Amino acid sequence: MIDENEFKHVADVIHGENVEIKPYQTLLFDLKGDKVESAYGPCEGSIASDVDYIAQCVQKVIESKCQLFHLIPVRTNLQTRPNTMSFRASELGECFLKCVQMDLDRVTDKYPTIGKYNPYFGIFHHAVTREVEFENATARLDTVASEEWLRFRDRDFWPDETLALFIDCLNEAVERIRREGNSEAFWDWKKAFERQPGENEQTLWSLILACLNVNHHLSILRFDLGYAQYYCDPELSGALAITYDEVRRHRVALRRFLKQELKKRLRPGACKGMGFAIKGEYGLDKTYHFHVVVILNGDVVGEDISVTEMICDQWRDTITNGKGGAYNCNKANYRECGIGSVRYSSEKLRILRTKVVPYVTKPDFYIGMVKPEGHRSFWPSQPPKIEARRRGRRRSKAESRCTIDSSAQAK
Repeated sequence: MIDENEFKHVADVIHGENVEIKPYQTLLFDLKGDKVESAYGPCEGSIASDVDYIAQCVQKVIESKCQLFHLIPVRTNLQTRPNTMSFRASELGECFLKCVQMDLDRVTDKYPTIGKYNPYFGIFHHAVTREVEFENATARLDTVASEEWLRFRDRDFWPDETLALFIDCLNEAVERIRREGNSEAFWDWKKAFERQPGENEQTLWSLILACLNVNHHLSILRFDLGYAQYYCDPELSGALAITYDEVRRHRVALRRFLKQELKKRLRPGACKGMGFAIKGEYGLDKTYHFHVVVILNGDVVGEDISVTEMICDQWRDTITNGKGGAYNCNKANYRECGIGSVRYSSEKLRILRTKVVPYVTKPDFYIGMVKPEGHRSFWPSQPPKIEARRRGRRRSKAESRCTIDSSAQAK
């Protein structure tokens, strides 16, 4: 228990911590008539949104040091209120309480093993669903807190002893999360989880540099591929629902198209020094999807938007036979754009390195839930061959004839 002045001091310290939770936004594909259309924006209230919020909050809790919940003495009329203490939460504590009030059973009913693949959610779930003693009975902390306390506007309506119990249980849950999140086992998981994406990032950047060695002017195409929500939900589409094997066949067909067919549809030289990379991911809301980068000769390909749209049409209409959706990133307006026409000296190259490449190769919690052990989720092309350049001054025709005549006389 602390007094009001002490709490203000603690609040000032906590206020200096970064507690911003980024709003969850995603790209979804909807079936409208016989077409699959894309829509990007916030998706509040979904399972994916709740889990994302919890994961962000838990990461900040692990990094934090201060106590999140306090009781402070207040002057009150005991005839109208049953207590002399008032509940206070830091800004991060309020985020934590929002997580406690989420329907965790909705998440685990649909994804029973989610805690294994997203340990941030796993350690939160373990900490707040434990049984606690409450009013001569035991119940889950999240259930009691959300149904018997937090759903009321006045958080101080309980007697001091009950409020103290809530505070102790919440702070204990926070400490459990910190202990587990800072444990050696958790850090070992985190290093392993980030290792492959880090290698993929370096591979993609090396591929781009190799393409720049062939063509000093590149045309960078970026697009996202997925499936209509209707085909992602077996309860809606039944036997037509997308399966892992079907997704693999589509990815193989896309890779074959980029390697063998694309150059036939573009002007000569467009695919000179070409490269591409396909990253497969799995989302809780949109299931299977791909992030794709294609690197072409910028001196030949000027219409990056139309070329990207042509590849997207191939995915939608031919490869997936109408089940797939595509989002043409080259058509969108970005505050920092690292795609389209890119040269060695352009600012776009820096943005490509710091924004685009890390996003395409970012870690994915959930691909392991659907991908068999040993299967890949990142497919870069081979770097283009760099033709050796002959050294020295280029000879004139007269010099060449003179050399040939001299060789003949020597024989």
